[in-house]
Amino acid sequence: MVEVGLYRGRFNDTMRGELERKMLSAPPRLLLGAAFLFWGGMHDQAVAGLIAAALVEGRHWVNLRWDFTDKSFARSWQLSVIILILSALVLLQKDNLKANDFLNLLSWLPFMMLPLILSQQYARKGGVPMVTFSFIARRKAAADRKAGRLVEASSIHLGYPVLFLIIIAAGMGVGSLKWIETIDPRYPVGVVILLGWMIFTLDDRRVRLRAWVIAYLISIGLSVLMLWGVVKVYDHFVRGYTGSGGRVSSSQQTQTALGRIRELQLSQNIEWRYFHENGPVPDLLKLGSYNEPLGDVWQARTRILELAEQIPSGRKFTGDFETLLPAGENTFLFEDENSKRDYGIEGRIQGLIEDEELVPHLSRTNRFEGIPSEILAVNSMGSVKMIGVNQGAMDARIQADTEIEEMQLDPTDLDLTYPNAEEKGLEDFLKKIGLSLPEVGSHPTRALARKVGREAGPPNISVEKFREIEAKLALIFSDIDKFEYSLFLAGTDRNTPITEFLEIDRKGHCEYFAGATAMLMRRMGVPCRYAVGYSLQERGIKKQEWILRGQHAHAWVEAYVGGTWVNERNGDVDVWRCRGGEWVDVDLTPPDWINIQKSQPWYQGWYDWFQGFRISLELRLNQPGVFDRVLNMLVLVGVLLLIFVIYRLILTRRRVNSDTWEKSVGKAGLLAEFEKWVSKRVGARPRSMPMATWLRRSIPVDCDELV
Repeated sequence: MVEVGLYRGRFNDTMRGELERKMLSAPPRLLLGAAFLFWGGMHDQAVAGLIAAALVEGRHWVNLRWDFTDKSFARSWQLSVIILILSALVLLQKDNLKANDFLNLLSWLPFMMLPLILSQQYARKGGVPMVTFSFIARRKAAADRKAGRLVEASSIHLGYPVLFLIIIAAGMGVGSLKWIETIDPRYPVGVVILLGWMIFTLDDRRVRLRAWVIAYLISIGLSVLMLWGVVKVYDHFVRGYTGSGGRVSSSQQTQTALGRIRELQLSQNIEWRYFHENGPVPDLLKLGSYNEPLGDVWQARTRILELAEQIPSGRKFTGDFETLLPAGENTFLFEDENSKRDYGIEGRIQGLIEDEELVPHLSRTNRFEGIPSEILAVNSMGSVKMIGVNQGAMDARIQADTEIEEMQLDPTDLDLTYPNAEEKGLEDFLKKIGLSLPEVGSHPTRALARKVGREAGPPNISVEKFREIEAKLALIFSDIDKFEYSLFLAGTDRNTPITEFLEIDRKGHCEYFAGATAMLMRRMGVPCRYAVGYSLQERGIKKQEWILRGQHAHAWVEAYVGGTWVNERNGDVDVWRCRGGEWVDVDLTPPDWINIQKSQPWYQGWYDWFQGFRISLELRLNQPGVFDRVLNMLVLVGVLLLIFVIYRLILTRRRVNSDTWEKSVGKAGLLAEFEKWVSKRVGARPRSMPMATWLRRSIPVDCDELV
């Protein structure tokens, strides 16, 4: 066993023996098994916990043991490390990693350590050699033995370290559930029981009266510390990445960071790669657009569009989404009549994907090629979603042209509405910059819902008037003396976020500029929508490659220009729709916003390379027949390795005789009685320690102290 340093004092040897017994000896029978069962209960993995408990505690009922060498223990340790690395690699295959994913991985650490734990449990000699954890130490020990030098066989029993590891891992189950709202009381109760069991089994009967009190105090401290750590991890990694720094996955609504008083944390991870192939390079790639502001949420109101009796170009929207036309394997079209035309703008979008995820696309896209999903659908706001994804990555070609109709319906008067609380602030700001307001009587500004039966529709805004509005807003927003791009928001609660942005703070990120632009243009009679996606800012190392990170997520406005309002009445319901115009992107965020983003960490380059490798590997494995060949090879290697391990275990097994150390204590006569008498006073003798060594270390010089 490991030598413990000498302690000065009256009972030096006694204290040293107690420390060895507590920290380096095996835990009480069934304690590790109970801990695994506790883990299974916390994680709702009862079967896994029961199997692990049976394997660990089976040594007490099975008389098979093995003479494991230092090399055998080292291989067990290496196998545990390999399992951990492979598990981490599998986790990294998941897109949009969250803090809970890492907590779940850490919660399985006791199971990843099972090869080493079982090697210790079923070895003839108790404990794990210290050289197991160091390749250099093993080489030095082998060299010393070869040279004939004495090598001290130091070992440590991992029982108690594993016990605490299981307890902490069980607490990760609390973190992976919705414990923020309701903390699970099973965890602190379980910790009290396990630690109380551990302390209560001490041989010194004098501490038994205090055992449960000590266990309770320790468990409270451990529980509070663990939960505090999980809260911090959750708060930093999950709550921190919001606003314009996260991938948009919903076509129904997008969460903004309007009115939040803190610095936005933007993800540095690559979310997509865009390779431009033909035509002018786009400034923006769209994910979705939304037409109704509700607090800090913009949502897509699409069902009101079903009231229209006729939809141009023969497109029928029976729900929120329309399935695009299939045109071959993994190829989809928006309009069939444009399928054979030459497209003016072409590019490829590459990245890791999940089912029902939105696809970044160009303005006026008509053809998608290489989308690995059963269905590709578009809603009336122009959001494109994959349904039935059958692989984890894609490299898809998107083709568009300026003469193709936009993949979203013409606006209704819902695209002119804004919150009533913002009206005064919007009007005051527009008057200050010299714009005359349309008459309120002919403009739906005072409600978010349609006004039924109104005879006069919204005013028609000419292209020239739109250009005037856009120019004045662009001039004022680009003036660094009046407005500033900032990730840190230090406002108050006196006004709504947009009003405060325009009149008081005049600082904000792209969501503020886009939200303000949309509401100001709506107040001026220009129908528009709030759009989100990515801004092409960072060039990649490959030809015509653009990197789209979380920090490149962007918000802007889609304005409908040159249209005429028409009342497409449906029964008793007025359905005002603007016809004959076109959608135009309006991005009035100051152009230097990308320079204010946080610098990348030192390891970002390596992470980017690894992500690119993941995508390439995923795409290659999904080629016809490749995955099956790789899987068959891995299964064959795994089966051969398992056969080899079983064969070696059968060859090296040893049966424990009935007269083992544990069973012969009561048959050895006076020596056994003497050992039992001494053990009650100085602690039990470690299994691998000779009697003489134990007595020399444990019995004090003045033997009267034992009486």
